[in-house]
Amino acid sequence: MGRFVLALFLLGLWLFPGNGLAANREEVQLEASILLVKPAVVLLSVEVAADVTVNCGTGPVHRVQPDPTYETGSGFIIHPDGFIATNGHVVQQFYEMNEVSLAKDFLARAVAKACGPALAVVPDGARKARLRAIAADPVNRGKVQLFKRLQVHLSTGEIYAAEVKAYSPAIKPEEAAPGNVRATAGTALEPERSGKDVALLKIDTHDLPTVRLAPSSAYLKLGEQIFVLGYPGVVLNHDFLSQKSQLEASVTVGRVSGFKIDLTNRRVIQTDASITWGNSGGPAFNLQGEVIGVATFISTTTEGDQAIQGFNFLIPVDSVREFARQISLVPEPDSPFVREWSQGVKAYFAGEYRRSVAHTDAAIRIMAGFPDIDRLRADAQTQVDKNPRFTQLGKRFGLGLGVVAAVALLAIGIRTIRTRRSPPPPSAVRRRRPFRRGPVRRSSSPRTGPRKPRLPR
Repeated sequence: MGRFVLALFLLGLWLFPGNGLAANREEVQLEASILLVKPAVVLLSVEVAADVTVNCGTGPVHRVQPDPTYETGSGFIIHPDGFIATNGHVVQQFYEMNEVSLAKDFLARAVAKACGPALAVVPDGARKARLRAIAADPVNRGKVQLFKRLQVHLSTGEIYAAEVKAYSPAIKPEEAAPGNVRATAGTALEPERSGKDVALLKIDTHDLPTVRLAPSSAYLKLGEQIFVLGYPGVVLNHDFLSQKSQLEASVTVGRVSGFKIDLTNRRVIQTDASITWGNSGGPAFNLQGEVIGVATFISTTTEGDQAIQGFNFLIPVDSVREFARQISLVPEPDSPFVREWSQGVKAYFAGEYRRSVAHTDAAIRIMAGFPDIDRLRADAQTQVDKNPRFTQLGKRFGLGLGVVAAVALLAIGIRTIRTRRSPPPPSAVRRRRPFRRGPVRRSSSPRTGPRKPRLPR
């Protein structure tokens, strides 16, 4: 019976959690993990602009500022003092010494803008040839002044200039040569072609939200659920979306699809989680909220203009750790902000809304403006206002006592019914003396000798 009561008690606790419904623990864990790490995911932007002086051969000299090139990617904070990990190809335009090719491109665009209108009546082939000749004229060479800018955008709206501390570009199939695995320390003119596609950046601030790096990707299992955070360009630049939520990272969920080897004979992780342009450099997490990889390259059509989803790839977290060691950086997942925010999230999902509000307020005092934190805080406050005297934890405790009482009453009832229906054991049956007439002689002490026979009347 004791085991039966215990089983009913455990069943009651499982069927009747604090909200009265059976909770999907995996979904709750996924939501909590996303909320915990999302503030540490950042948007990266690389802008290259130019000021060009153009002599068209006739007329005045033109000063032209062609439209700048603007590229975006994703990154994640691995140390509260402003160290950020991303892909090498996200910052390539900013970091590499590619001024010659960039200047050539800007000059061609500036010549087309300054000299093109005067050649509008010239046939197309001749006009293009004339524009190329103007761009190649020594008079116009060296008249391009380039401006590069690398910025980190937090979801609070704050923007920081970034410096590249370690760098390796992405694989170039035509240059792939296994064996060259060293990364550039941020000072060489030409980065070595390791093909690891990792970069570490530094911004000038502290007490930032951070993520926790998994010890290694070797513990990943085929089919394990993961989620990826980042800033896909299709969302960032969507015509129907307001810029008010532009700085909020998007999440996609998938599983580990396979373990592959790239052209440099290194391990990469295949996933069916959706990744597209702009996700590059974004972190991939396990359900415990640990970074297990970095979004790096996707699959596209033959023309290269459309992404084929379901077949995307991640750099193992081991590469991030390796680059951090090369600049003597120890990734640090802890900070005052992280401690308060993690306690706020934990309390929220435990139904302790007052405690959640207190910890969330403490996190906001350290760094304000994170949309997800503001939303969770508002929701927790709403729950407190709905239940001014009892929090969800109190409800759960009360419901648990009710379940225990109900199980106890049910067990008592079942035991009573069984007792009434079951015949008593033989030892429990009392012997009854046969009915006899006449007075009954009673003795204060039992007889010790043999009974004297009596004759019947």
